[in-house]
Amino acid sequence: MTSAAGDPLQGTGSGASGATDRRGQDELEMQTTGAASSGHRPWQRALVVVLALVAVVHAAVLALWVSPSGPVRDAVGDRALAAWVNPYFAQQWSALVPNAQFADESFMVRAQVRDGAGGAITMSDWMDVTAVETDALRHDIDPARVHVAARRIATNLNAAMFGLNPRQRELVAASYTKEPIERLGDRLYSAGTDRQAAVRSYVTYDTMATRFASMYARARLDGTILKVQYRVGRRTVPAGADRPADTLQDRDFRWFAFGFRRGFTASYEAQTAFERHAGA
Repeated sequence: MTSAAGDPLQGTGSGASGATDRRGQDELEMQTTGAASSGHRPWQRALVVVLALVAVVHAAVLALWVSPSGPVRDAVGDRALAAWVNPYFAQQWSALVPNAQFADESFMVRAQVRDGAGGAITMSDWMDVTAVETDALRHDIDPARVHVAARRIATNLNAAMFGLNPRQRELVAASYTKEPIERLGDRLYSAGTDRQAAVRSYVTYDTMATRFASMYARARLDGTILKVQYRVGRRTVPAGADRPADTLQDRDFRWFAFGFRRGFTASYEAQTAFERHAGA
């Protein structure tokens, strides 16, 4: 009886002992794992510290690069800053300016005019239409599309010209005052069958530019507009390494020249509306 009663007690003690052993093994494994993981922490911490220092130094260098001249920047020197920043981290203080300008387009017009009284024929000076637009819109935060028409035409014509080949650019520099302008399109297609998209774009904007130039000349000049000529230019912001000493306004325009085109006569309503928007 005693022996039979003792068996359950012995079984219970054995089970408790087994649970204790398992807890001991778990604790040992946790200690071993913790010791192993703690062995990796020094180099991980060192890596984080190094990366943080690099980030701080990089941010400080970029802050000096985009900042205006000062004692600290002058002490470091533009050459040392450029060696770190260029070419992969190129920055410029103007990138932080909301209205920073990185490209500039120009559209200029001149016209041959017959005087209404004596019939004398004269050639006008070049008129910088985009400069007039810029002055008029200097404090206009929401300009109408018509008020930037000349700049838009210049942008599109420049893009079209960059798409033409050298022979095609020579063709557009010829004058078309006696023969139809449509012949220019045919000649452009013949001079470069691989540039059809650029030719279509150019022909479209040549027509727009001719009409705009004719209406602008009529609004600004007295007499009959016989023929007009326009030219477009483009200049871009300097490379990052040259920006501290060179700005967009210091750059020369790259000009594309076009021949004379026959003057376009708009309707009275269209001309009146144009002059109202052009401020003539």
